Amino acid sequence: MRNTILSVYQPSHLASLVPTMQDFIESATQNLQTSQVEGEDITFSNLSLGLATDIIGQAAFGVSFGLSRPQQSSTTTTTSNNNTDEVSDFINQHIYSTTQLKMDLSGSFSIILGLLIPILQEPFRQILKRIPYTMDWKVERTNKKLSGRLDEIVAKRMRDRDRGSKDFLSVILNARETETVSKNVFSPDYISAVTYEHLLAGSATTSFTLSSIVYLVSGHREVETKLLAEIDEFGPRDLVPTAQDLQTKFPYLDQASRLSESMRYFVVSPLIARETSKEVEIGGYTLPKGTWVWLAPGVLSKDPKNFPEPDKFKPERFDPNCEEEKRRHPYALIPFGIGPRSCIGQKFSLQEIKLTLIHLYRKYIFRHSPNMEKPLELEYGIVLNFKYGVKLGVIKRT
Repeated sequence: MRNTILSVYQPSHLASLVPTMQDFIESATQNLQTSQVEGEDITFSNLSLGLATDIIGQAAFGVSFGLSRPQQSSTTTTTSNNNTDEVSDFINQHIYSTTQLKMDLSGSFSIILGLLIPILQEPFRQILKRIPYTMDWKVERTNKKLSGRLDEIVAKRMRDRDRGSKDFLSVILNARETETVSKNVFSPDYISAVTYEHLLAGSATTSFTLSSIVYLVSGHREVETKLLAEIDEFGPRDLVPTAQDLQTKFPYLDQASRLSESMRYFVVSPLIARETSKEVEIGGYTLPKGTWVWLAPGVLSKDPKNFPEPDKFKPERFDPNCEEEKRRHPYALIPFGIGPRSCIGQKFSLQEIKLTLIHLYRKYIFRHSPNMEKPLELEYGIVLNFKYGVKLGVIKRT
């Protein structure tokens, strides 16, 4: 299964996605010109979510959701330029679940109860999901709508014999039809679940990371100056970097956004869960098979043993020649996880983030809006989120 999915993330395929990503990025940032002229703030986190969702939508479904288009154009199109009600309604539900539906632990009584008395969580969830307007009811209703719409999209694509092989969903469906064993593994329900997981991971996490980088850079002028110098040195503003350029020509951008000081400062996935497949001893404790183990990357990333002055934003701490970097444990920062179950979309996400930042900072710089709360309020869930969004002022570079 994992090997099938990995084919979507081969270097050659990622390199071929650069023009597609760039088109979406240029489209999404057209609205910045209007905001800059009129002196309006932008909610950058909304812009980045629309952009990330459009890009992963193209990669996952072969569909353009139209979320990152200029404001005067709101028509949703598919690759065949036909309106698709199923896709439109599905993506609206996805955006609702990502931005409006509270997914923090304090929102669900069954989750709170589960933390205290685990055996009671599921019985109470079954009761609460039937009581209108409780958090469990909202989550259950949204999940049903999302799964229903996604099942329709998958069913339609399964009937399509001319679906191609460039997007995630097509790769899985083609594998299902060409490998007998895969039909047992790639059931319609499983395909729907893994495709939505792919969409959620590729939109919410990338959007948060991109927003956090711009927020942090806009509040640290010395970092911004170095970043602008590196981007300007690359070449003319209309020169689009290749995939190879992105890996080798922007070392300071890597320090600010990849290994990553921004990912360390705001860890997008506060918790990672794993289940032991056999009895294992860790730190002198014996864990039976089937034990849930929770990792806390957010705690690791603020450990002063590995990151002196952890509450300061210092991209230089990831300079390969920095003594702090040399002394640091290799697993002190794991924004994409580690081992065979690490995030398979890591290179895809980093390529998208770098392209976006290069395009943005060639034309604009950003400043914190006075209308934004200080410090930023966060919502803690499976994915970290900005409670009220990242609000920024836009200044056009000359």
